[in-house]
Amino acid sequence: MIRKWALLLFFFFSMSSITGCAPKIASPQQQDTTMSARQGAATLLVTLSPSHLLALHPISIRVLLHSNTDTASLLSSVQIKESMPDMSMPVPIVRLTQRESGVFTGTLVFVMAGPWTLTITGMTTTGQFSQPFHVQVQS
Repeated sequence: MIRKWALLLFFFFSMSSITGCAPKIASPQQQDTTMSARQGAATLLVTLSPSHLLALHPISIRVLLHSNTDTASLLSSVQIKESMPDMSMPVPIVRLTQRESGVFTGTLVFVMAGPWTLTITGMTTTGQFSQPFHVQVQS
């Protein structure tokens, strides 16, 4: 009888630590990565979230064209080309969705770890601009 109770208590304490009653280590909050570049009188701000880029995980991207003039309102569309400098593979093009004047958002998924180049192309009523950004993706 005592052996039965001992096994029951052992089982209970073992299961409580497996199912989550044991203390947990809080993971640190992930911050966003922000990159910027000048385009004439405007500044292009690119924010990637989370900052730790992982292959095959969705990455939120936000592109903001900030200007003292009215250039931001002329921005009609933004697209991103993802390429790996060391690989010869098709270059996927991601079109971002306009959220408000000068702000575009979307989601990227990197297919493998390594160095990537994100070429952001913005189309305006007067033409277009392109700006490359280099990121490192982990596995």
